[in-house]
Amino acid sequence: MLLTLTTTHRPATDLGHLLVKHPDRAQSFDVPVGTAHVFYPEADEQRCTAALLLDVDPLRLAGARRRGRGSQSATPEAFNLGQYVNDRPYAASSLLASAMAKVFRSALRGESRERRELAASPIPLELRVPVLRCRGGAEVAVRVFAPLGWTVEATPIPLDEAYPEWGDSRYVDLRLTGVQRVADALNHLYVLLPVLDDAKHYWVAPDEVEKLLRAGAGWLAGHPERGLIIRRYLAHQRALAGQALAQLA
Repeated sequence: MLLTLTTTHRPATDLGHLLVKHPDRAQSFDVPVGTAHVFYPEADEQRCTAALLLDVDPLRLAGARRRGRGSQSATPEAFNLGQYVNDRPYAASSLLASAMAKVFRSALRGESRERRELAASPIPLELRVPVLRCRGGAEVAVRVFAPLGWTVEATPIPLDEAYPEWGDSRYVDLRLTGVQRVADALNHLYVLLPVLDDAKHYWVAPDEVEKLLRAGAGWLAGHPERGLIIRRYLAHQRALAGQALAQLA
């Protein structure tokens, strides 16, 4: 699964300082479900693009799911074929959000030793997720991202281009453009990718409320779709959703 971040801020290569990843070299990071790669398809003073490519190992993913479920790992569902044959290695989801949290940790916090002033400033950005499972269709993507100041293009992906009469799949090609702080942009994605997918690859525990409120600081409380966001992010667990809403209030 793939995420790209592009800026035309001058010099555009300052994006490397904001992400704390050098544009002149590719880097790889071990994550619980596979390997995350960061590289720059283009990097000059006019335009710079950083790419995060997550290579998911289905066996490691299935193992992580069983460990996260604790005593529930012995249930028949933990061993069915769906644990190994699914869209998780290909469609953006909470897997990508978790990889972002590890690889772009400093950027999510808005930290940059070399470009502190720039890290605190909005810059022109274009974010793209070529394949994102979007429950409810493209309209839901617009509802959650547009109030945050993004121009949203969520293009439905055909089920099969050779058979257009089959209609669209459950996936969209998501493109966001706007003037945002890099930290804000990453936190929007961190929360809203699993919200649009409406599924998580790990067991949702009470500490997820803290993660949500931290990543949603400054924007979630006033979001017109905060109820939808909270319910989906917390896997429709009413007690956790109620706790999050109470703390926001």
